[in-house]
Amino acid sequence: MKLEQENFCGSREASRSKSLSLVRKTVGALCILAVCLVATSCKKRELINVTAAGALKLAPTQFADGIPDDYGPLIGVTQNPTDAAWVGLWFQKPDRTITAVFVNINVGAIYEKTLTIPRK
Repeated sequence: MKLEQENFCGSREASRSKSLSLVRKTVGALCILAVCLVATSCKKRELINVTAAGALKLAPTQFADGIPDDYGPLIGVTQNPTDAAWVGLWFQKPDRTITAVFVNINVGAIYEKTLTIPRK
């Protein structure tokens, strides 16, 4: 009786290791297939022609020591990645036009030009 139990337990462990091996191989093959599909579906990005995109308007700043209230509420603030002293303050006018005012926080000065982006 013990011999039959040992054979049964041995075959049980062997079948379990075979099934785990099969699962690992299947999962590995699916991962390789997914990587191949992602790699083949990649497409090289086209270069953007900045001159053809449309020119945005830079207008002179109205005040050197303040921001006009008619620019609307502040909707965002961004920091210049190349010069951390300069930040962009983004405002939205009631007609939904976006206006950017650039401020140097180290010097405490407003840049002489503002960027206006019309909404259409």
